[in-house]
Amino acid sequence: MVDAFSQYARAPDPAMRELDLNSLVHEVLTLYESLGGSIKLDLAETLPHIVGDAAQLRQVIHNLLQNAQDALGDTPAPRITVTSEAGGGVIRFSVTDNGSGFPEHLMKRAFEPYVTTKKKGTGLGLVIVKKIIEEHGGSVAIGNVEPHGACVSITLPVPASNLRHVRARSAA
Repeated sequence: MVDAFSQYARAPDPAMRELDLNSLVHEVLTLYESLGGSIKLDLAETLPHIVGDAAQLRQVIHNLLQNAQDALGDTPAPRITVTSEAGGGVIRFSVTDNGSGFPEHLMKRAFEPYVTTKKKGTGLGLVIVKKIIEEHGGSVAIGNVEPHGACVSITLPVPASNLRHVRARSAA
């Protein structure tokens, strides 16, 4: 827990560059190959590039996938869905699972340090996710899905120059 807090407290300044978020998702998913068919991808085919720190965004994706995997516990037919889409000058990225969902009493506190439902959790995973996403000019939201499960959604801005490039590419 001390190491996790130390990492949170002194994260380096982001090394921002143009990135393909879908490529980062694929890179991180190689760590989860053992889950096989329980991860479904629904990634937009023509996603504009964002400007961000690749290492920090990989950490965000990993934290969200790890949380989803942990939430599945004894779920009979475990499923994680990873989606990306673009629109309105932003990219929306989400990780949804069919696990136990967020307890109602934690919904408003999920982004506070040390708030966790895990026996071995530090309560810093979503705090780190929120900090990184906000440093990238984005936002993060959580919610429960019916009939059961949770969804964490991230919104990241797309530079205007990248939006024009994608429109030109899709018109061709």
